Amino acid sequence: MLFKDCLCFQIGKVSRKMAKVTRDAVSPYGLTTTQFFLLTALYEEEDISISALAQKVVLDKATLTGLVDRLERDGFVTRQVSPEDRRSIRVRLTPKAERLRETLTELYHRINRRFLSFLTEEERKTFEQVVSKIENAELGKGEQTKMNP
Repeated sequence: MLFKDCLCFQIGKVSRKMAKVTRDAVSPYGLTTTQFFLLTALYEEEDISISALAQKVVLDKATLTGLVDRLERDGFVTRQVSPEDRRSIRVRLTPKAERLRETLTELYHRINRRFLSFLTEEERKTFEQVVSKIENAELGKGEQTKMNP
């Protein structure tokens, strides 16, 4: 198999292209791609704990904390101690983030439509099934020994 045919390389290449398109679209709003996706996740589910947000966006809590720090510094979110559990920190959108809700949500949908515009409806369904299958595979659990010679 040639290097260019490696699935991991191909997915990485597509991911980098998609990240560049997204970065170019969100940079005028003073956001990074990851911050944009965090805000999009918060638009779907406001007033969420750091732990729940980390699960939703598939980031570890340490990485997410740094991202939330920057969003808080830039005035997009606030953190508050949960009244139900003082150990839990909740993330909330600020008025600044709320003012951008419609614009950023539409931008999110426009970017997604652009990526999918190259596929037929049947190809989209197949693509979603394949991605889901790879995502849900038990990769990394006991597989290391199988990959070693």
